[in-house]
Amino acid sequence: MYIIHTYKNDTKMLDFDTSYVNRKANKSNIIKKYQKIVTNIHRKINNKTALGCEMTGWLKPNEVVNQKLISAMIKKAKQWENSNIKHVVIIGIGGSYVGIKAAIDMVLDNDSKMKMHFISNIHPNFISQKVKELTKQKFAIIVISKSGTTLEPAVAFRIFRKLLEENIGSEQTVKFIVAITDSKKGTLHNYAQAKGYTMFPIPDDIGGRYSTLTAVGVFPMILAGINPIKLFKGATKAIDDLSSSNLKINSAFLYAAYRHYFHVVKKFQIENFIVYDPTLLMVGSQWQQLFGESEGKQKHAMYPTYSLFTTDLHALGQYLQDGSRNFIETTLFVENSKNDIKLKIDDNNDGLKYLNQKTLDFINKQAFEGTIAAHSEDGKVNNLLITLSKGDEYHYGYLFIWLAHAAMMSAYLLKVNPFDQPGVESYKKNMFRLLGRK
Repeated sequence: MYIIHTYKNDTKMLDFDTSYVNRKANKSNIIKKYQKIVTNIHRKINNKTALGCEMTGWLKPNEVVNQKLISAMIKKAKQWENSNIKHVVIIGIGGSYVGIKAAIDMVLDNDSKMKMHFISNIHPNFISQKVKELTKQKFAIIVISKSGTTLEPAVAFRIFRKLLEENIGSEQTVKFIVAITDSKKGTLHNYAQAKGYTMFPIPDDIGGRYSTLTAVGVFPMILAGINPIKLFKGATKAIDDLSSSNLKINSAFLYAAYRHYFHVVKKFQIENFIVYDPTLLMVGSQWQQLFGESEGKQKHAMYPTYSLFTTDLHALGQYLQDGSRNFIETTLFVENSKNDIKLKIDDNNDGLKYLNQKTLDFINKQAFEGTIAAHSEDGKVNNLLITLSKGDEYHYGYLFIWLAHAAMMSAYLLKVNPFDQPGVESYKKNMFRLLGRK
């Protein structure tokens, strides 16, 4: 049974701090410069006249995944639990992968109820290792593909479906394969229907990178141990908070305005998205995909990259402090760690006595504060700061919707469609030609 938990800080789930930018880019100046254009774009989104707005179904998450669908997914998850399934192979690529892992890593600290094997790459070394690991194991498969014709997941599904048949017998596999695909048509839909697999739908009006809060992400999250009610409560709160185009209220749109200003006006070419917790690295990957695919068109947009601090400070720190000033930084910081360790140091043999009774969380926060000060004050790097109070389901649901809003507005400010990715088709055409597909 899932219990809805009410947080004391519901009024402000996420804080967006712009105090680490140069004076000309202060909040009042950005709002003055962008408010009118953001209001016009928002009106077009609401009127369904914005470019690609037929793909904005994710703006109504509780309609996309209703209680009936949640109940069906929970029922299937319980069946697998009762069948003693310990391993789940998740076959998907791009938006069918990054959001799932981002949520599981952030919320569960990699401590999933079932071991998740994400098959997002078909290099033979990687696939061979996974096949070896799962040989003679009883496992389940989730295959995620809108059409079923994307090459990488189609090939991977064939390989792991065959392995599952060898492990438990072909007649039993129907119980342990779920297809998340188009609800009415497509190669995967038709195959799954013929085989009798359980199917959950990918809505027609939601594209891959915006699909995390559909069955694509929610069913694997339930299997991992994430509470879907809390997830959608956070998402709904974000939808409510971001319903206005007022940049004094809508911090996601304000973030988009800052990105446009730094790229188009100040000519910065790179944005470095920084996290301080390894369990947030996949959030960085999801951020990268959201902005990279949504606005990387017509030969402009900042290149999105991400870093883990303090680890990467010992590889990139010198460049970030003193190198070319062609980038901005955005930091995602979660204030309250789920775990902590207090140091007890009785001697000074290693010179660390000054850290006695201090916690790792405290030390990490001082590293964060010292770094953002060094980069913004001494290095003259413009820094934007996103702060969450916790790394739980509620906050992940909120953060995803916040980032999705920001990516959508950021693309519209660049006058491109946030929801297509025509450039991706180029590599596919060449790959299929080289493989001899007719």
